[in-house]
Amino acid sequence: MRSRHSIAALLLLLCGIAIAGPDRLSSVGGVTPADAGAATDRPADFPLLTLDGRQVTLNRFLGKQPVLLVFWATWCSECREAVPLINALHEGSLGGRVQILGINYRESREKVASAVKAHGIRYPVLLDDGGKVAGGYGIVGIPTYLLIGRDGTIIYRKHVLPADFSPYL
Repeated sequence: MRSRHSIAALLLLLCGIAIAGPDRLSSVGGVTPADAGAATDRPADFPLLTLDGRQVTLNRFLGKQPVLLVFWATWCSECREAVPLINALHEGSLGGRVQILGINYRESREKVASAVKAHGIRYPVLLDDGGKVAGGYGIVGIPTYLLIGRDGTIIYRKHVLPADFSPYL
């Protein structure tokens, strides 16, 4: 039954996107989804705020180390289940080698802060409260994981974390 509802919701979402057309999707800093990595391998920069109000941009990390963008939401059970693994990657095998940025999709600072505390999220969390960054990257499902190489190329884009990051590093 849950599977049926998930499939129906996904189909409804895809139909809405198809009806809207690519020119109607949100952009990131004036960059269309195609320019932002939805149809190319180059990511667009973005300014997003952390829970404590500091601004973070993607360009701050590019050229220095790979970046894993984790698009998530508090209502997403798969996102909650992935937190311990992402925490372990952040503090263990990938710590210092890959910058992990959790990008919350369209939720209030208060709701996100509560979820971060309740689930023990220890990696940086950014607020995409208007959904512009997710829209600019063509994100159509939560969670979505984008791994951006040191050179700025999107080298991994899926709804599940890779079992082994070594081929991407």
